[in-house]
Amino acid sequence: MKKTYILDTSVLLHDPEAIYNFEENDLIIPYAVLEELENKKRQLDDVGRLARQTIRILDNLREKGKLAKGVSLPEGGKLKIEINHCSGESLPLLSDPSLPDNRILAVTLNLSKETKKPVILVTKDIAMRVKADALNLRTQDYYNDKVSLKPENSDLSRITIEDLELSKLYQKKMILLPTPVLPNSCLHAVLTDESEIPLLASADGESAILANPHDQISWGITPKNTEQTWALALLNNPQVKLVSLMGPAGTGKTLLTLAAALEQTVHQERYTRIICARPIIPFGKDIGFLPGEKEQKVRPYMQPFYDNLEFLMTPKDKMQEKNIESYIDSAIELLKKKNLLEIEVLTYIRGRSIPNQFFIIDEAQNLSAHEIKTIITRAGEDTKIVLCGDPDQIDHPYLDKQSNGLAYVASRLKGQPFYGQVYLTKGERSELATRASLLL
Repeated sequence: MKKTYILDTSVLLHDPEAIYNFEENDLIIPYAVLEELENKKRQLDDVGRLARQTIRILDNLREKGKLAKGVSLPEGGKLKIEINHCSGESLPLLSDPSLPDNRILAVTLNLSKETKKPVILVTKDIAMRVKADALNLRTQDYYNDKVSLKPENSDLSRITIEDLELSKLYQKKMILLPTPVLPNSCLHAVLTDESEIPLLASADGESAILANPHDQISWGITPKNTEQTWALALLNNPQVKLVSLMGPAGTGKTLLTLAAALEQTVHQERYTRIICARPIIPFGKDIGFLPGEKEQKVRPYMQPFYDNLEFLMTPKDKMQEKNIESYIDSAIELLKKKNLLEIEVLTYIRGRSIPNQFFIIDEAQNLSAHEIKTIITRAGEDTKIVLCGDPDQIDHPYLDKQSNGLAYVASRLKGQPFYGQVYLTKGERSELATRASLLL
């Protein structure tokens, strides 16, 4: 049976193309949604862009007829702008009729009483779904861009190797696999004494190289566990153009990435520049506008990069000196003056072409699938992109563990020869940070 789906504003601001993703079913867009789009279209952020894109799609559909009467969609359904059925008499007593959410709920409630077809409100707003459920309305999330991630490291492969094969492995640093595995996947080689050594699959998945921690030292940083060894092996492999490092705070994602970037840019000169960026989403209440030029404004948001750079740029024999801070600042400024380091805002990334550079995106879980695509498609020849983040720590109001950009990339690109990913689960920041992460 054909269904009638009523789209909330949150769905269209998440994916304007959602209009085309409901197959042969009918779509209703309440007039209150158009008013909300109108209020947001002038915003200069991504929400404003999505509002404008939605309005353009609706404007193109007007060529097929009157939206108030309904127009045909490519998959066989119809789209209609509902200007009636907005009476709030059926809503609970004292419901504010001026609230757009209440007017959308009124349309859903009134239509569900008049038609025998199932009427379903589609919204990404959790509070809206709770209110609809309280009114005994059918409601659901927008699932089109949802992905299903396997539990951390559940897909790790294990292969058994004999002593003779082990000897060849240490001599040649690689081994042919008995059965193909996913390209660039992390492997455990199980020895006859049941001990394990880490391997990293090749780009074709038919062989694997030895992931020796001592071979992965970057900028003086040595991996402290097997997961970090895999991470550095992928970061140091120029054939892997896109790497995702996922895991909770303190597992070393940003530090390892910056160490590998400095090693390959400054020492090996494999890349011409390091670009560091992260979405500007404050933790807790925002402190408002900040004074100064662009770099001064974004410095508080980019401080995690500077903290890790300070650690990496501090010589171990000078850590106790009184003027060490000025020494570190001078070293970082020197990298910037030589155009070897750039701290960028993702807001200004659209339209750029970034060739032969090491591009680091931190807190990538706060980016949508569209934003991630926009960023990755900026990569020019010989550029490496590293996405760092924790899918369990999302600050974006319309994203969750299954719809954020980091999870989207991990689901769609896994198995591609240019892509590799590692889940880092073991905290190495400090014993306090690790215990707090587990217990709090």
